[in-house]
Amino acid sequence: MPRRYPDRRRLTPGRHPPNRFRGPGGKPRPGGFTSHGMGAFYNLLMPGLQGPAKKAFFNQISTWLLGGIALSGAMIGLAALGPLGAILGLGAAIIGGSWYVKDQRFYRP
Repeated sequence: MPRRYPDRRRLTPGRHPPNRFRGPGGKPRPGGFTSHGMGAFYNLLMPGLQGPAKKAFFNQISTWLLGGIALSGAMIGLAALGPLGAILGLGAAIIGGSWYVKDQRFYRP
């Protein structure tokens, strides 16, 4: 029995090339702390930091970033609504900041 589409080649399993078409909404993913050439700067500044240690180091920095976002949200809430606003601002900033840190790939589990 002949093949249904004889001109079509069979796709081999494995990794696709990095420059392949990502589809209509295919914008590249954000790079976190090491994007925009900062990776080369960090490699120059900390040459021995590689692999899981590098990931753990930047994850710890991202928790400090989230702490700063939460503190500023609490301060804005305190200025706007008083003590109740501080609690609400802290909660909103933790939720929003964690989404931001995760979406921008600052924290990588």
